Amino acid sequence: MTQDQIKEMAREMVGDGGTPNKWFVTYGPHVRVLNEDDSFVGDYELIDGYDENEDVFTYGPFETYEEAVECYEEQELYEGIGIGQVMIEDRQCGVVREKWLTKRMVVEYEEEEQDDSKLFYKNQNQ
Repeated sequence: MTQDQIKEMAREMVGDGGTPNKWFVTYGPHVRVLNEDDSFVGDYELIDGYDENEDVFTYGPFETYEEAVECYEEQELYEGIGIGQVMIEDRQCGVVREKWLTKRMVVEYEEEEQDDSKLFYKNQNQ
């Protein structure tokens, strides 16, 4: 099955109430952004160099939650390959489990100096 077919199947199955539940595992190139005090900077941010439409992948459908968990746990988070978020979704209630990378924004103060005095006082002892 192609990614588009899997996504279309998931859309058709959501909320119909007539078929047994199915689970899907989706990963994408988003990270959660927090300040150093754990307050939100924003919800999620796209990892540089990745596309939120082309770099989102869905596995499934899985017949049991346990099968979905096995697939979920195999997915490693790593910004270098564009996996910043992984979730298990079911067709009845949506996201039921999720893991993500956090990009923490830290304020750091550094002392720096620039000394151009030699350009102005070449002939004088300093």
